[in-house]
Amino acid sequence: MRLKGVAAAPGVAVGPAWRHEEGQGEAPLPDIRAAAARAAADLTDLAERVRRAGRPEEAAIFEAQALMAEDPMLLEGSERRAASLTDPDAIAAAVEAEARAAAEPLAAIPDELLAARATDVRDVGGRIARIIAGRSIRLPDRPSIAIADDLPPSVTAEIPEGLLLGIALERGSAVSHAAILARSLGIPAVVAVGGLWAAAQAEGPSLTIGLDGDGGSVVLDPGERELAELRAAGERRVAAAEAARALRDRPGATADGHRVALLANIGKPEDAARAIEAGAEGVGLFRTEFLYVGRSDAPSEEEQTRAYRAVLDAFGERPVVIRLIDIGGDKPVPYLHLEPEANPFLGMRGLRLAHANRELQLQQVRAIARAGAGARAVPRLMAPMVATVEDVELLRGLVDEALADLDAGGIARAAELEVGIMVEVPSAALLASELARRVDFFSIGSNDLTQYVLAMDRTHPGFAATADALHPAVLRAIRETVHGAEAAGIEVAVCGELAGDPLGALVLVGLGVTELSMDAGRLDEVRAAVAARTRAELVALAEAALAAETAAAVRALVTDPGTPAAGATAGGVSSRA
Repeated sequence: MRLKGVAAAPGVAVGPAWRHEEGQGEAPLPDIRAAAARAAADLTDLAERVRRAGRPEEAAIFEAQALMAEDPMLLEGSERRAASLTDPDAIAAAVEAEARAAAEPLAAIPDELLAARATDVRDVGGRIARIIAGRSIRLPDRPSIAIADDLPPSVTAEIPEGLLLGIALERGSAVSHAAILARSLGIPAVVAVGGLWAAAQAEGPSLTIGLDGDGGSVVLDPGERELAELRAAGERRVAAAEAARALRDRPGATADGHRVALLANIGKPEDAARAIEAGAEGVGLFRTEFLYVGRSDAPSEEEQTRAYRAVLDAFGERPVVIRLIDIGGDKPVPYLHLEPEANPFLGMRGLRLAHANRELQLQQVRAIARAGAGARAVPRLMAPMVATVEDVELLRGLVDEALADLDAGGIARAAELEVGIMVEVPSAALLASELARRVDFFSIGSNDLTQYVLAMDRTHPGFAATADALHPAVLRAIRETVHGAEAAGIEVAVCGELAGDPLGALVLVGLGVTELSMDAGRLDEVRAAVAARTRAELVALAEAALAAETAAAVRALVTDPGTPAAGATAGGVSSRA
């Protein structure tokens, strides 16, 4: 049986299924505080093991979880819910309920990576609950493919090295922790596989799984023909990865030499080393939210300056685009004192926060300018959630005021800042010509642009496969943005997930995008894909994609350029690259 899902980490694997299920473990420990302390200790140990294994980014996840396990708000809320309970299972359920409630504001943050932090809170709550109830998770004892409704990140990391061949989830998204960990481990993952759990349970305990992390499919008990196909696909992937890695020291370019800058998205200064090792030509998106979330007060200007300067120094003369904070909505950051919103994705977030807290934005602009003092590259500041000409005027006013503040105080700063905006709102794409005359560069946020153009929440598991950034409607919005940028003579980048999709990258270059920014782990594959085609071929491909009627038709075109633009059907095409 073959089930379709969403490709979340590339690769091919075949192996026995390991089901993520809880069973009876040690004696119950119904004291919430004691259970939380044990959970924190376990997570600290896990972080250290992962760090010793050479995976510092994952270690940071579990260090943060260890702090969450003893968070006073989580524990006090859990104790209130369990005040009259004595049964360990009931107390455990109260802790999990409190963790789910605490995760809701994080899940509402309109940044997919930050919204995924809600998984951390639920993971921590589940761990404490298991200790309270005396439950445990029996880990695999042989190389296996994990199947689950969703897989907590700490459970993924606890599986002994070499025993996790791949991950298949009924829920989840390409930015879930399980997917991120799979990519860092170099194993395939497929998420949003509808009906996976029920189908796997019906097959019995001796189930074998075939996993195609490139095509986004899961095969239950593959036959000889399917096994041969998976083996051949795996061999092709290994050969392609080796060839792509050989191009790592070359600048991004098409087969005929048309330059396409390949940059990295990073979420904290520590990510810079991985990006440089992968051959990043700069940073196209430095998410700064890590400085603001999970704390009781805003970061100081000095703390911000140090973080931004660390990345500028690491990349030297290569460009670094620093995005202003994109937080807001349903009180995900308590010290902002924002009112709860019915729809935080459309509310007080991004640049709009300046209307509620102008000093917060001014402080960040000042920190970016201060970080640029003496740097080898001009800092590039970028604002999210720009929808109108008035928004750009607000941004320019913030920059002018921040620089004037520094000059008045005699504080060293960059001689200049390049000021750009994210094009992620349909109105910004429609106003591209007007906006381009007022800024130094565009960066298209394909994730949010897709969400808003198609009116589909990209974090909703039901839309994981259909909210596709290669939909012709999204591509036409990107085309309008590129035309506006070209008329004003400014650069246009894409920093969303589409840039790291090799199929998407080909279409974007054909549309005239000059920079692609992505997770560092995707740079090799995208560099090789772009280098294999000429610019003329990609322009023709983009024109055909614009004329298509569905995202599936576009993906079919890119995979097989001979496919008629409007002739593909969703049933015969992978939902992801």
